[in-house]
Amino acid sequence: MAQEIYSAFEVHEFFGEFFYKEETYPSRFAAKIQYSPEKGLRLEYNIADSDVPSECDSLIGILSNGKKCTLIGPFNFNSGGWRFGSVITKYGTHGFSYLVMGDFVQPDTEFDHSRFTFHHMQEFFYPQGHLDSVPYKEGTLEKIDGAGWSIELESRALANNVTNTLTNLIITNNEEALDEFSIAFDKVKGNFPKESFLLRKSLEFLFRYSSDKPKTINDMYLDISKISSLFSILMDRPTFPDEVKIYPNAEAKKPITLLSSIHLESRTVDLAKQTPPHFFMPINRNKLDLSKAISNWLELHDNYRVLSTTFQYETNYRTLHSAYSDVVLFSTNIEAVAKDLGMPTSKKYEGPINKYGSEELKAAIKNVFINHNSDSLGKNISDLRNELAHVGRPKKLIEVLDINDCVNVSRVLKLVVVSHLLQQLGVTQEVIHEYQNKLIPEIRS
Repeated sequence: MAQEIYSAFEVHEFFGEFFYKEETYPSRFAAKIQYSPEKGLRLEYNIADSDVPSECDSLIGILSNGKKCTLIGPFNFNSGGWRFGSVITKYGTHGFSYLVMGDFVQPDTEFDHSRFTFHHMQEFFYPQGHLDSVPYKEGTLEKIDGAGWSIELESRALANNVTNTLTNLIITNNEEALDEFSIAFDKVKGNFPKESFLLRKSLEFLFRYSSDKPKTINDMYLDISKISSLFSILMDRPTFPDEVKIYPNAEAKKPITLLSSIHLESRTVDLAKQTPPHFFMPINRNKLDLSKAISNWLELHDNYRVLSTTFQYETNYRTLHSAYSDVVLFSTNIEAVAKDLGMPTSKKYEGPINKYGSEELKAAIKNVFINHNSDSLGKNISDLRNELAHVGRPKKLIEVLDINDCVNVSRVLKLVVVSHLLQQLGVTQEVIHEYQNKLIPEIRS
């Protein structure tokens, strides 16, 4: 039977009957679950039974495909509409946080581990056009152990049984060679009559994440979201957990599927679905020590939460307001980098740029200001930030810089902040400069 895949970037719809607890099945109601990456998880319901509680933290249900499921809320059905007729009904659409497919669970139920993919994960590891040259290997490909957690990289192959059809799939102009191949294969099958021979259709990669202590669905999802956010930065793409399965025991029996509400703008979804080629990613698997990077990231995540969300929720669309906001945000981040590096206040902008910036990056940001004044780069950044952040300051730079100038300044400053992070993750300066040069906006003097 083919494995059912529920991607976080596809639209899903399920019909079912829902109730509060197993013993309250007689007080059930019909409803439809709708999911999209833009609108998240929603329950369209119609409740006629007065015994259904108006408020609850979770619901369980049986879907039209026969699967058990759990909806993790909370729910408040008083917030919907009422129909007053021969039967009084409550109706409406209610959002909720998680859909668990495969079992009835409670919000505080704890799980042993999870397996998940993130968008573009396959291309991050290997270019799709080269996958045929990668051998399939059972079990763990790589293991990363951290403080109270471990991550294992695994491969997953989809295959067809070709025990009786392999020679039909082989094409050659040399019929004698094909006959010899067929005879040799028949001999192998004769020597191993109980064996089946599978032809690999695809090869994919996934992570197995576990911690020393079992975790609830919410805590498990938050952890794997942190991991996927790192790859959003590395690939410069909105990246979220895509296919997620969680397991109640270490034996990996009876996994359940998890969908989470992510609520993305349509532009972000479009960016997330665009597959970046392996060789043109700012950083791919070959460019870093993945074990070191993930271990360090999970220690640093809370300090870079705002930065990671700017990658995850990117839209590639800027208004004047958002351009100004980015300048203030990333110039403030640059100050924090300078402080972290022990640089004097007089070097709080130029210091980090000179330390981490490639020649191309430094030239790019200087070119924004070069036609407007002869002030130093540090003074220009400081003046621009202060004009935006403080009331009453003379608006000299704001009057001469347009929205594209402000966007370009913020993007370059963001690259410097990311460079500081990459250095902490163990990425070499050479790879950091490659990362910058692939993402520097085109700025002409």
